[in-house]
Amino acid sequence: MRLLIVEDDLAARQLVINHLEEHGVGATAVRTAAVALAELQRTTFDVAILGLTLADRSGRDLLRALRASGSATHVIVLSGAATEADRMRAFELGADDYVVKPVFVQELTARVLAVRRRLGIVTETTLQFGSIGIDLAARQVTVDGVPVDLTVKEFDLLAFFAARPRHAFSRDELLRSVWQSAAEWQRASTVTEHVRRLRSKLEPDSLQPRLLRTVRGFGYRFDPA
Repeated sequence: MRLLIVEDDLAARQLVINHLEEHGVGATAVRTAAVALAELQRTTFDVAILGLTLADRSGRDLLRALRASGSATHVIVLSGAATEADRMRAFELGADDYVVKPVFVQELTARVLAVRRRLGIVTETTLQFGSIGIDLAARQVTVDGVPVDLTVKEFDLLAFFAARPRHAFSRDELLRSVWQSAAEWQRASTVTEHVRRLRSKLEPDSLQPRLLRTVRGFGYRFDPA
């Protein structure tokens, strides 16, 4: 399932991401409408969770632009405004669902999973790639059945890759989606270092990686056998 989260509140965004990952749903997360529009041009998302208060422009403008493009993405609006008029305005602009903040993460997750069921998307919470097993719910990785000790961000990065095998990502994309950051605030070398660590823990020969491939001049790709 392809899910986009557009939300300026980092803590709320990360809470939702973590809870969805327990159910095998990975997400691309951004904090501005401009970056969201760029992501929507590159990728067809099944669901978008859209906050209405963004740093650069109103989420309503983003929703209007999304529907004007002809996108059929299922949009769940997040808003602190709870009046019937606020809800009706969002639905008139093309929202499919409306959740009032403060967000109850279980409720939001249930709504996303309901869309997944309607779309007929089946997602396993345990992934197996040759000798490597990834339990998304338990946040546990094994190699040949032996548990591997990963840091929080190492696991998050691996889970993001594993949900999108053979898809190449730039370092900037990985900073946005895994760290909820950007090159303006955090060095892209952060990604490089975490990939190096994962290779040392997962690859038979970290100097000649076969699982986490470098895409020269661009970024990285998870390339299971």
